[in-house]
Amino acid sequence: MGSTEKIISVVVMTLNAEKYIKDMLDILSKQTVKPAEIIIADSESTDKTIEIAKSYDLVKILEIKRSEFDHGGSRHLAFDKSVGEFVLFFTQDAIIEQKNYIEQIISNFADEKVAMVCGRQKAKPNAVHYERLIREFNYPMQKKVRTFADINTLGIKAFYMSDACSAYRRSAYYDLGGFEYPILTNEDMLIAARALEKGYKTVYDPDAYVLHSHNFTYMQEYKRNFDVAAFMKMHEEVFKGININGEGMKLVKYVSKDLLKHLHFFSFVMFGFICVAKFAGNRKGNDIRSMSLDSIKKHSSLPGWWKNV
Repeated sequence: MGSTEKIISVVVMTLNAEKYIKDMLDILSKQTVKPAEIIIADSESTDKTIEIAKSYDLVKILEIKRSEFDHGGSRHLAFDKSVGEFVLFFTQDAIIEQKNYIEQIISNFADEKVAMVCGRQKAKPNAVHYERLIREFNYPMQKKVRTFADINTLGIKAFYMSDACSAYRRSAYYDLGGFEYPILTNEDMLIAARALEKGYKTVYDPDAYVLHSHNFTYMQEYKRNFDVAAFMKMHEEVFKGININGEGMKLVKYVSKDLLKHLHFFSFVMFGFICVAKFAGNRKGNDIRSMSLDSIKKHSSLPGWWKNV
């Protein structure tokens, strides 16, 4: 079956995405492989997101109550509503530049053992210097096809997947039980881990890329890392015994070396503070089982998620 014969669904998760949505829908409408539908899974936007989206023929609107949004559950709902043999996910602030993005990312499914693929994330032009280096480290130019055998050598990197720009084979997704929900964060990493354990392959394809980066404050970094550590603690059965800290130290060394080499001393100091915030958030998240619910809500970037825990 040629790539032009495949049925493709695109899902974009939105909340007040007026700033991004027109450019995204324009480039998706000009792809060399056209999607059959574009589902805008919107969490009660109060700007012109829906008004703009409705002006495009391929768009279908899926309304999600903001109070009920869940990273796994909301994406699973959108997946259920889709029709594609392959389903692509984007976050609203992922900027697509390639007109062959869809063609490139789905080309990886020629191998029938591939369950899911994610693309490369390049820093946006306004990214601070250390954020650019972080993106370079986390998203190299080498393609990676991961299998169960890679877990021992790659550690936590074996499970890497990002729904900022991803694609899933429909049959494999349901075979794996779909995204877990309710879930605090990293629904993509969890389903990737289950895919490898069940004998599927996952792919990182740097030739399919988006612009996606954030200039987070120290507190935002702290809270995000708290959530990731708490997520992993809540899923110890999956991540127990997996090497986690090694990649973090490699990242610190990679970024620090480049900043000092090019005399970016101010960025080096700022990056140091970011590392401290990340480490503190991670350490606190690992203590989640000994924390009160009120304390957890204060440390999390998603306090509303914990209301029913």
